[in-house]
Amino acid sequence: MRNPKTVFTVGAACLALFTLATTENSAQTPQTFQGSNIEEFLSRAKITGIKDIGLGVTLPVKATLELEGVKGYGVFKTIDESAKTKQLDRGIELEFQDSWRTEVAAYELDKLMGLGMVPATVERTYDGKKGSLQFWVDSKMSEAERVKKKLQPPRTFEWEEQVARLRLFDNLIYNTDRHLNNLLITEDWKIRLIDHSRTFRPFEQLKDQKQLTRFSRSLLEKLETLNEPLIKERLGKYLTPYQIQGLLKRRDAILALAQKLIGEKGAGAVLYR
Repeated sequence: MRNPKTVFTVGAACLALFTLATTENSAQTPQTFQGSNIEEFLSRAKITGIKDIGLGVTLPVKATLELEGVKGYGVFKTIDESAKTKQLDRGIELEFQDSWRTEVAAYELDKLMGLGMVPATVERTYDGKKGSLQFWVDSKMSEAERVKKKLQPPRTFEWEEQVARLRLFDNLIYNTDRHLNNLLITEDWKIRLIDHSRTFRPFEQLKDQKQLTRFSRSLLEKLETLNEPLIKERLGKYLTPYQIQGLLKRRDAILALAQKLIGEKGAGAVLYR
């Protein structure tokens, strides 16, 4: 049985963070979008309303959440499809999967790596349907809007490091659906990654190895700790054994590629913080 005092403490902290994140006058305060308090809110809050977003082929909906008088929002997704082959607009895709399960897995992997880009995502059931509930990110614009408006980030080197991190992550999870509209940019020019229902294919090879030219030291260190028991413990509920094996093979490929490039170009040209 849960300790009532613990529940109260966690709930109070959750509400305090949410109040800060949703206050209109705190526009300059970075939004809290990850962590146990946000996960607690997403898991416990009552879903008081559902609204079509009108975007995305997976038909996600925007959920209005309320817990002890505090309101928030999330993205609820219930799609769960798979096929050995599937005809898409861009051609035939092998080992196709489009599932809410990998939305949760992507967030859990983000936490294991310390990536800090995927909004908190939990498993929820609503109206008899099981799915993923992801925290709604307040964004300044999408990458599509930034490109269209020809806007440049204020600190180019920090932006390039973020892009390198997201490319490593997308290769690690074999993301087949990254595009400019599911890459969000906050007021302080931080990148947030959404839409991971078409990820974690069981393939051993990387999605696009040519994207990987620079690597974060901290991410490489975390990758080295991603062993099979840990992955099974944290992601095994949402991934098949074949998906986990593919993930581990791609981890090995990324580590090997980083070492190869360091040997060719030197650590200073390849590694950053």
